[in-house]
Amino acid sequence: MHYFEKLNSWKLEIAIFIALLFHISGWIGMQTSSRDWFISNTPLNLCIMCGLLFWTIEKQRPEIYYYAIFCALVGFFVEVIGVNTGLLFGDYGYDHAMGIKVLGVPILIGIQWFVTVYCSGMTAVMLIEKAKIDSSSLIGKFLQICFAAALATAFDYILEPDAMALGYWHWNPNNQIPVFNYLCWFFISGFLLAPFFMIKSLNEPRHTFAPMLLAIMALFFLFTK
Repeated sequence: MHYFEKLNSWKLEIAIFIALLFHISGWIGMQTSSRDWFISNTPLNLCIMCGLLFWTIEKQRPEIYYYAIFCALVGFFVEVIGVNTGLLFGDYGYDHAMGIKVLGVPILIGIQWFVTVYCSGMTAVMLIEKAKIDSSSLIGKFLQICFAAALATAFDYILEPDAMALGYWHWNPNNQIPVFNYLCWFFISGFLLAPFFMIKSLNEPRHTFAPMLLAIMALFFLFTK
């Protein structure tokens, strides 16, 4: 029992260590002849990061699991629309690095949407709180949503060039990323973030690991080619 209590008290530090270990070793591995093997393990890395997010939530409430399912389903189906019609994001398609696909979209892309949106939302909450900005009014909530959606879109902007280089997806023609992609990211992530800010139990207590994971992932893609 004492062992588990000690493990619980070090959850944040352990999660940060594991996230750094996987991303740093992944970055190093991609500079070697084993690059393809590391890229092929992207789905495993994504699942582990999502697992760490849930593990480090201080109070496990059912709402967070419902919210994760909501984000994952919406994220997956907007990608299905995007890939198969071009009506969302632009003309693009997924390659094989993200794992098994259904209707042209990797099954795990929904998890990526949840991780990105949740981490962006929690980062926005904590930054606004640290800046001592009152966000209790409806206008304040709206501005929070916009700020968090901008963070999620900024993360996608960082991710896009390297995602193509790593074989996650491609853009037509000639891998030119349309501005429309980022507009869709902003509005869809804003839609997903609305319940995050409106339902208090989703953003309280503060989840310190979430902003750190967002920063670790962003730095990984900034320095990976």
